[in-house]
Amino acid sequence: DNTWSPMAGLVFKTSDKVSLYANYIEGLIPGDAVPQQINNVPVENGGDALSPFKSRQTEVGAKYDGGNLGLGFALFEINKPSSFFDGTRVTQDGEQRNRGAELTWFGEPIDGYRVLGGITVLDAKFTKSDGADDGQEPIGVADLQANLTVEYDLRAVPGLSFEARGNYTASQKASTTNDLSIPSWTRLDLGTRYAFEVAGRAVTLRARVDNVTGRDYWASTGGTFGANYLVLGNPRTANA
Repeated sequence: DNTWSPMAGLVFKTSDKVSLYANYIEGLIPGDAVPQQINNVPVENGGDALSPFKSRQTEVGAKYDGGNLGLGFALFEINKPSSFFDGTRVTQDGEQRNRGAELTWFGEPIDGYRVLGGITVLDAKFTKSDGADDGQEPIGVADLQANLTVEYDLRAVPGLSFEARGNYTASQKASTTNDLSIPSWTRLDLGTRYAFEVAGRAVTLRARVDNVTGRDYWASTGGTFGANYLVLGNPRTANA
């Protein structure tokens, strides 16, 4: 299929350090493939490919770059059609609306300390589903995600740096009826690197341990039409 996919953006600099922006974009996305059965129930249009659909996104935000520290803040809304099984056929008459806010930061606010991270708050809901799932949350969408990475340069040993990274993901629904969910999880990663020269060549040695605490968790969930899945979080993993 084909369609127009407009995109427009506007940036206004209020000063050398602050910019305000707004954008709008539409994208064409392939439709879902319909399975032959859902929960052992034959599907009348099984094997069909649903029509491609448009996704629409609107965003407004502000960015600050102070040289040693940068900040970003955005409000956004994404609308896209959703597929539903009415007991006989799979149709694409629903709509999923995602509204959210995002705060990000990066830079070196203190000499020798670098930070990178962000927080995203998301309100995702089905808004058009013939009333069956209106107001329900989509599968696999967390309403809060946050991450923070801090790097530290050890002044006593030039080229040696340490890194700590924390990740948090809130609970996610695992069914369209929202009666199943996976719990929230937090993970801590630690790493180090040493940069030096050998015969005039730059060399960097790295080592890190992900999931330092060895926490067992479900990282995410997804799927449609009764064919849901879970993604198991990686165990404590060391690499160099």
